[in-house]
Amino acid sequence: MSDAPAEATPSKGSAAEGSTAEGSTAQGSAGEGSAAERNRAFYDADRPGTNDYFRKMAAPRFRVATLARELQRLAPRSVVDLGCGRGQLLEELRRVLPTAQLAGLDLSTAQIEHNKAAMPWATWGVANLSLPLPDGLGQHDAVVATEIIEHLDDPETFLANAARLLRPGGHLIVTTQSGRVGETERRVGHVRHFKTDDVRDLLVRAGLAPIKVWNAGFPFHDLSKWYANLNPDASMASFSGKPYGLKEDLICAALRLAFRLNSQSRGAQLFAIARRPE
Repeated sequence: MSDAPAEATPSKGSAAEGSTAEGSTAQGSAGEGSAAERNRAFYDADRPGTNDYFRKMAAPRFRVATLARELQRLAPRSVVDLGCGRGQLLEELRRVLPTAQLAGLDLSTAQIEHNKAAMPWATWGVANLSLPLPDGLGQHDAVVATEIIEHLDDPETFLANAARLLRPGGHLIVTTQSGRVGETERRVGHVRHFKTDDVRDLLVRAGLAPIKVWNAGFPFHDLSKWYANLNPDASMASFSGKPYGLKEDLICAALRLAFRLNSQSRGAQLFAIARRPE
């Protein structure tokens, strides 16, 4: 969730372990308590930079573009976003999948009630996907889990639940991070990062067939994460603690341009697509 000078404020939610938004914390290292407790403590707070991060920062824009491209190729009739938070990703997907049925699940009852009122074109539900799923959540052609599993003590259970939400033959798309866990990432609740082999193994144990697992983002995604961690306090204050100003907007614009030159096979951003066998 935290990625760069402005990558310290992820904006999507997590329906698992108390996390309700991609984000960062202005407090110290999240080293105490369970992942659930750390995520809930951070994500229950309002972060003024959240919407600006999602709309302007290079890393979430890159993730959204990749998800949209892959989902357009798969052409699902229904998609559920796990950890939907404020629903920004589903708003983006609505533009590229205008006929698909869209749904969002999140742990926060208050957020889901807000989404129901603000975005009645989607189906919204409350769920903690680190626990056994309740009945009635249905199955979907595609499930999306972006920047969640790195926050969890038990990603295996989460992915098994995600698989249960898929129709036979449906596809799960996961995004997460590789490489070291930096201080900004610890502050936003990252527990661990993953290699491609780690994610393949988790997907197989969840009963899914990995189709493609790959890294991307070298060098500029990786450099932005490194730069953010040179001064974590300043990064958090500028790109999480307040709405973006001219300086932040210029940095975001420069990073979006730089990201166009990134590798599609190397880097700290990790993507995975898997299929539920029929």
